[in-house]
Amino acid sequence: MIGKRTAVRLGAIASVATLGLGLSTGMASANSDFQVSVTGCSGGMVVTFYNGHDHVQGYVSSTNGDACTANLHQSNGGHSAASTTGGKVWTAELLDAGITSYVTVCNVDRGGCKSTPSY
Repeated sequence: MIGKRTAVRLGAIASVATLGLGLSTGMASANSDFQVSVTGCSGGMVVTFYNGHDHVQGYVSSTNGDACTANLHQSNGGHSAASTTGGKVWTAELLDAGITSYVTVCNVDRGGCKSTPSY
């Protein structure tokens, strides 16, 4: 049987360890996919967690041969774009560390655009 003082110390250590694990797992966002579509185009933003940080990448595909773009925007000025008239293409993958990111998918031929929720 352990004493009360030892039990309190062990509880504090376990609490700190659990808190640390909770923060790490919470930041991972379970590799989220934020999807949007406009007439003729579908795309979005994928958030992945590795090396201790979130990373974001936009994607877009054309569903009917129209010209489609994905523009990845970040609150720190980071930006990447991709365009296609066919299969899925990807923007560059950018680090998302404490900033806001979102992707705007546009149909260049028809003029419609939609944005993902900010992450």
